[in-house]
Amino acid sequence: MPMRRLIDVTIAVTVLALAGHVSPALAQGKKGGPSVPRSAPKRPNRPQQNPVRELERFQRMPSAERQKELSKLPPERRTQMEQRLQRLDNLPPAQREKELKRLEAFQNLSPERRSAVREEVQNLKTLPPDQRKARLSSDEVKKNFSPEELKLLHEASGQPELL
Repeated sequence: MPMRRLIDVTIAVTVLALAGHVSPALAQGKKGGPSVPRSAPKRPNRPQQNPVRELERFQRMPSAERQKELSKLPPERRTQMEQRLQRLDNLPPAQREKELKRLEAFQNLSPERRSAVREEVQNLKTLPPDQRKARLSSDEVKKNFSPEELKLLHEASGQPELL
C-alpha cells in the first residue's frame, strides 16, 4: 500500500501545480525566513523626442520658461541642451536654419548610419584641412556613404562639397 499512497500524493501535487494553486502559507512566505528582493517596476520607455523639434521648442520659449523646462532634464541632458541652444542663439538666423536642417537630416538617418557618419566626422576633424579634403574626395568615402551622408560630412567638417 505504501506505493499506492506515493502515487496518490504525486498525482495530488501534480494536479495542484497544474492548477496553479498555492497555499496561503506558501504565498506569504515563512516568517523569519530570507525574503526575496523584488525589483522595482520598470518605467515605460518613452520615445525620445526629435532633437530638432526639441531645440526649436526651447528657442521659442521665453527665458524664464526655458530655464524652468531645462531644470526638469537630467543634468547631462540639460548641459547638452544648454550648449546647443547657446550655440544656435549665437548664429545669424540663416545659419541657424541651416544648422537645424543639417541636424534634421542627421536625425533622419538610421541609428547605424548616424553612428557611421558621427565616427567619420570625428575622424575628419582630427585631420589637417588638406588631408580632410583628400579623405572626403577619396573613393573609399564615396563608396561607404550615400550622397546625403556625404553632404553631411562635408558640411560638418567645414569642407565645401564639390559638385
